[in-house]
Amino acid sequence: MAEPAREHVPVGAQAAIYGAGLFSFSQVMISGVVVALFVVELQVSAFTIGIVLGARHFLTLILSIHGGVMMDRLGTRRVMIACAVASTLTPLLFPFAQWVAVLVALQMMAGLADAMVWMGAQALSGSVMKGNPTYVGRMTFACRIGSFVGPMAAGAAWDLAGLWGAFGFMAAWSALGLVSVLRIAADESEAGARPRAPVRLADLVPRFGDYVSAFSLAAIPAVALVLYVTMIRVGGTGIQNSFYVVYLDQIGISGSAIGLLLGVSGACASVGSLAVGRLARMIHSHWLIVFVVILSVVTIGITPWLFGLYFLLMFVIGLRGLCLGISQPLEISVLGRAIGADSQGKGVGLRTTANRVTGTLVPVVMGGVAELVGIENSFLVMGAVMMALMMAIALFVHRQPNLGRDLS
Repeated sequence: MAEPAREHVPVGAQAAIYGAGLFSFSQVMISGVVVALFVVELQVSAFTIGIVLGARHFLTLILSIHGGVMMDRLGTRRVMIACAVASTLTPLLFPFAQWVAVLVALQMMAGLADAMVWMGAQALSGSVMKGNPTYVGRMTFACRIGSFVGPMAAGAAWDLAGLWGAFGFMAAWSALGLVSVLRIAADESEAGARPRAPVRLADLVPRFGDYVSAFSLAAIPAVALVLYVTMIRVGGTGIQNSFYVVYLDQIGISGSAIGLLLGVSGACASVGSLAVGRLARMIHSHWLIVFVVILSVVTIGITPWLFGLYFLLMFVIGLRGLCLGISQPLEISVLGRAIGADSQGKGVGLRTTANRVTGTLVPVVMGGVAELVGIENSFLVMGAVMMALMMAIALFVHRQPNLGRDLS
């Protein structure tokens, strides 16, 4: 499959978009370390831990399509700036939260703000970069560098500076994302879309018709494939960002060592991201996505059977990171090329909704499973379910003869 012809995008525009993606995307992994360690200190049940960690995705699940529509209607950069400001301020409120209900509320607010900035970066990769796999691969490479540095720094901040140091680091990290968003030129952020209307109160209210229009995009086979594999990939990431950290903490691995494991995963993912352009020319994108997502499920499911050996944990999480680095830019690229320039925000919102459905449910479901069979066995149960779903997705790809045309 030939890679689309690459239009030149100025280096400054690329850097601003890559920076916005880096500092927003990696907050999920950073919060997976800091918030997980914080909630473990509260000595609550595994099910409650799952609720707190899963709450980060709840508002995004409900409002991501609306946020994407707002980007299409009001301008991507406008929405990104407002959300980047909120993302910078919210972490500073966490140290005051000593009750589960407050933590849940803050998780929802922070998750929505971070997700909207990341959605904006993805939308711009479609409108400005035309969904080209090479540019999208570079963006996800930048994001994975953030995933490498961020969790390690956050784990070190927790060990060295405690609660305030860790959440202060999260606020400073988001502030760098705000700087990147401000450097996106307005004309670049609106590339390929219709003129923007003034902001009205009515535009801030979700509309049922917008949701119907967004979900109708799933009738496109390539879009449907992206939604399916996104949910499974994020299911594994939901485990990694929740009970993976809890399990490692229980077997005596320190916050800094946990952060290093997640950082290695991010570093390996960056390698996969840079290789995406070449791989997309060698292998059909739909089968490549299926294969790497299957492997990403296997590598998270076998965690408790690595005997707690740190070098094995590092090798397996690194292999998983490589698979994630390949699959994520492919999803973004395929989606960006399958829909029109004036619907990029809507399409990203739809993908993010699928993402957050899984991100919200998996920690809660896994918490319930862990209550019944223990944390170690819950990895096997969740992995088996996701593998069965991936087999169904592979069958879907096999039975869609026109899918290859959607991805070419």
